Amino acid sequence: MNETQTNSMIDALLGRDIQTDHGGLTLGDVVVLLLDIVLLIYTGWRSYDFLTTSVPQGYEILALVGLWGLDIGAVAWSLVWIFGSASKYQDWVSMFFFVFDLVGVVLTSLTDSLLYGQADEVLSAMLKDIAVVVVPLIVVANVVAGFIYHLASPQTRERRAKRKAEHDYRAKMMQITAMERDLAYAESYLLARQEILDKSAAMAKIKMMQDQIERQTRLALRDLTGIHGLTTAPDIQAGEERLAELRKRLETIQAQQEMLVTASGNGHTPEAGAGGAAANPLDHFPEE
Repeated sequence: MNETQTNSMIDALLGRDIQTDHGGLTLGDVVVLLLDIVLLIYTGWRSYDFLTTSVPQGYEILALVGLWGLDIGAVAWSLVWIFGSASKYQDWVSMFFFVFDLVGVVLTSLTDSLLYGQADEVLSAMLKDIAVVVVPLIVVANVVAGFIYHLASPQTRERRAKRKAEHDYRAKMMQITAMERDLAYAESYLLARQEILDKSAAMAKIKMMQDQIERQTRLALRDLTGIHGLTTAPDIQAGEERLAELRKRLETIQAQQEMLVTASGNGHTPEAGAGGAAANPLDHFPEE
């Protein structure tokens, strides 16, 4: 075995390859860890012995569970602060509960020692009453601290930020979907209205054509009376000429009627003067 392999084994045994906030473990770190482990055996037994007096007989296993809020909890929070905590709130939680658990360790160790020593019974009873209330609070507070630690982790905050961004994205996409739906409804309404307007325009054209045909029919019928040219001539002068022509025809008819009346009074008839013509005097009038 060469020198490099030997040094690697020594480093592994001494924990020099373990990375902490102040670098790898040194010999001083190893000595302090050994000291803590040995002393924790004493404080752990003291805490366990006190906890067994605060639980019903036959439930001594709960005393071991209580150690996780005292001695074991202090060690755990110290390791979390050294190796695990990353955010500001995690640092606060881990350091606070490390100190908080150590206070519980001191209280249980001191109380258990006074119960077995020759100390003042009044002081022992007072500390016991305090410890009976404080220790369960410390254990419950450690449970709460565990939840707070995980809630304050950077990973949790990152997942929450991602989840919130996804929620905002889905909300915006729902708004887009709602807008598209409203646009589709509006388009359907406008198309239906345009169809109705087209039908109305077509019906209006049909009505106009019918009115035009009706007017033309009426004009054709009125033309039979001989006044179409008077009433519908686009040129005013042509209408006046037509009116003058009609007046002349009326004057001619009136003159012929006067002649007939005069001839009848003298005993002459139009037939004699016309060489046996028809008795109807209107047959002598010129046709148009």
